[in-house]
Amino acid sequence: MNSTWSIVESSFDRATAKAYEGLFTLGSERLHVRGSFEEHLADAPQDRASGGGDAPPAKVKWGTFVPGIFGTHPSLRRQIVNLPFFLELALNVQGERLDMGRSHISEYCRTLDLRRAVLTRTLVWHTRAGALVRLRFERFVSAARPALCLQRLFLSANRAVTVTVRGGIDARVTSNNHDMFERVTLARHAANGIDCVVRTNRGDTIAMRTVFAAPAVPWQVEHDERCTRLRTALRLRPGAEVALEKRTAVCTSRDRAPSTVARVLADAARMAGDGLLAEHTAAWERRWRRADVVIEGDPRAQRALRVNLYHLLRALPRGDDRVAICAKGYAGELYQGLFFWDTEMFMLPFYLYTDPDSARALTDFRIQALPGAQRVAAQYKYAGARYPWTSDDQGDECCGPWVFKDHQVHVTADVVYGLVHYARATNTPCYLRGAAAQVLLETARYWLSRIDRRVGDPRPHLLGVMGPDEFTPMTSNNSYTNRLVAFALTAAAAVGRAAGAPPAECRAFARTAAALPMPRAKDGTLVLQCEEFEGLAAANVKALWKNRRIMFCWQVPQERMFRSQCTKQADVLMLMALFPHEFTAKEMLRAWNYYLPLTTHDSSLSFGTHCSIAAWLGLEAQAYEFWRRSAELDLNVKKGNAEEGIHIAAAGNTWQATIFGFAGVLSAMQSDILTITPHLPQRWKRLAFPLVWHGTPVLVDITHASVAVTNTGTAALAANICGTRATIAPAHCVRVPR
Repeated sequence: MNSTWSIVESSFDRATAKAYEGLFTLGSERLHVRGSFEEHLADAPQDRASGGGDAPPAKVKWGTFVPGIFGTHPSLRRQIVNLPFFLELALNVQGERLDMGRSHISEYCRTLDLRRAVLTRTLVWHTRAGALVRLRFERFVSAARPALCLQRLFLSANRAVTVTVRGGIDARVTSNNHDMFERVTLARHAANGIDCVVRTNRGDTIAMRTVFAAPAVPWQVEHDERCTRLRTALRLRPGAEVALEKRTAVCTSRDRAPSTVARVLADAARMAGDGLLAEHTAAWERRWRRADVVIEGDPRAQRALRVNLYHLLRALPRGDDRVAICAKGYAGELYQGLFFWDTEMFMLPFYLYTDPDSARALTDFRIQALPGAQRVAAQYKYAGARYPWTSDDQGDECCGPWVFKDHQVHVTADVVYGLVHYARATNTPCYLRGAAAQVLLETARYWLSRIDRRVGDPRPHLLGVMGPDEFTPMTSNNSYTNRLVAFALTAAAAVGRAAGAPPAECRAFARTAAALPMPRAKDGTLVLQCEEFEGLAAANVKALWKNRRIMFCWQVPQERMFRSQCTKQADVLMLMALFPHEFTAKEMLRAWNYYLPLTTHDSSLSFGTHCSIAAWLGLEAQAYEFWRRSAELDLNVKKGNAEEGIHIAAAGNTWQATIFGFAGVLSAMQSDILTITPHLPQRWKRLAFPLVWHGTPVLVDITHASVAVTNTGTAALAANICGTRATIAPAHCVRVPR
């Protein structure tokens, strides 16, 4: 297998088990499953509080997630529900249980095939009885039938031996250490199947059915509390391989196209396992054709980028505007499966320019969540709509710490930026005159009621806010926030009259937008993060950050961070990444030199933004290093970065750093025509990728000698390639020397 298309675990290590579980997550739209072992590890119960009281930290973590299935948590309010574990295939030979932590294993290899989204594991089990049992596990969550998961197990041995196989559905799981199930019903289905129905404490119902296929063997049922299994004995003979198949369907009460587990499995029963794999693979081939980015000359970078793209392609809940993509990409429970500004600012662009039809679900999600944003505004005694910092599927605020939920108000402007970005990228201005117009108007009304006035100063101000940098709270006129709010107010003024807003209100929107200040240093060349920033305590970040293996914020007390010149992530530089055409190269370089020494990059969202800015400034070595840190974040299994799920927003930011940074493509927010001015790293010989511009698909091919753009659509396309204007006819290519 091509090493740039796979993640390989060549040996098992307890210390990296959870990280690989996150990395090996499979899924498709409505069902996602962490890469847990089929046979599980001994002494790793999943139904008790890990790390609390006498309970040891979890060695491994099951995870079965359906976007939108939330429960009520006693301390966290809303929590994505970790559903019953249906992958179990436990093996036993003469009383010895296969256990990766205890058994004698050789020739171990577990591989995620990124191209096909198939997880396989091969090993030889040296049993105490003397038999060598060769095993190959295979599984995938069907991209063609998103409610279906197929598992296959192939067994052979060096001598005659009987292997007992147990498989079932185990509902002994908690979600963030809390039992989310009001009711669990488990029962045998026919001779070779198991049914499981659970009802969550929020009222959702989830039905699972798993069925087995093996060569003419009887199955016996085993019941335990909240767990039901089937057991059979497989007789292995030397030189002969035995195959066992397990198909599981998962349906829920929130499914838009109502179905039943019986129907899902009956439809799939018309095809053999190889046929189901073939249609699944074909669906993933179509996804990759729209999104794959080719890097020549740097295999390590190529693989890292494809890992990020794989999870972006997996995590999108296509066609379902009732949810967005949770902060861990449906690969873990951290951040409760909730939604942040990550959606609009870091993930949306990838889908906008590769699969715009599917991208619309993410912007429509914010539209349907408008009533929740109105509730949040009312709770704070403001007019209009204020989007929550941490949103559930209803648009309600689920953030606990007041310092974040009260002051990170920029998310409301970020939502509007995302809506406008969709309209511009897809060349559908009518989108903003539909239901989206009410979001623009209601959020603008919130901003007018949130604006502060100072004695003797007629200008509007935004006080007591926290920008992207979470180390500097309750500041005055954060530049990022003010610019995004001005953008949102301008957008509302543009659609207001047609949407029924009073002319006077629209004028107030425009007037406030024009008057919001952007703080600068006295010489005018430095954009300040906020008015107070130069007056904060000096901080020697290098001296304070003694152990670079641990985040800065874990070593320095919060109260010291909050009064010091240290930043968690790109803030002013994030502003410049969104509006590069509004700043000179001199201003951008001044901000880079000023803020970089103060930035700890404790947020995974920081690296990609710094890469783009560095690429535009011609700082190739720094750009590449930041790109690598973003792209390889979850691949660092020794650090355990993927233990609690995927840094999915960083994955989206990695794509932006590649396409907007190194390829030098201007977004539709910055240019009306396709504009490309590359900043290709010297170690990359070629960078090629598909793109959709205003509905027209193109292929971009960049080398150090030239840039080629091929129009694969049906309409002519205007482009600016390395400063050369061209009109590209359908099925034609324009190549411009660099």
